[in-house]
Amino acid sequence: MQAYGHALVFITTLIVFLFVLWLVRRRAIGERFAILWLLIALLLLVASSVGYPYLFVIAKFVGVPYPPSALFFLCIAGLTLLIIELFAWVSKLNDRTRVLTQELAMLHERFDREVSRTEP
Repeated sequence: MQAYGHALVFITTLIVFLFVLWLVRRRAIGERFAILWLLIALLLLVASSVGYPYLFVIAKFVGVPYPPSALFFLCIAGLTLLIIELFAWVSKLNDRTRVLTQELAMLHERFDREVSRTEP
């Protein structure tokens, strides 16, 4: 059963790593996040292959009965932090969009006033 769990975790992380590489090659992920996602995928791949025996030690220390579930818990915790960071980024972009929209409205109003003044 232990070998099956190891294979399942390794294959899953290998698929994630290859998918991230495919997205980076297609430029579907921006350069800001490409390195981050490649790093996450590489860390998952290393943790599920070379670090897998250490996962048993860590899981036993923490009290998790099935070590691959500890790996997935760490992944979920890391992705939760990533989502929080993305929400902060989106909030900042929303604020910038609001400011740009207001500035555009003011410029449009100023332009309309100038055009109406110069027309006979």
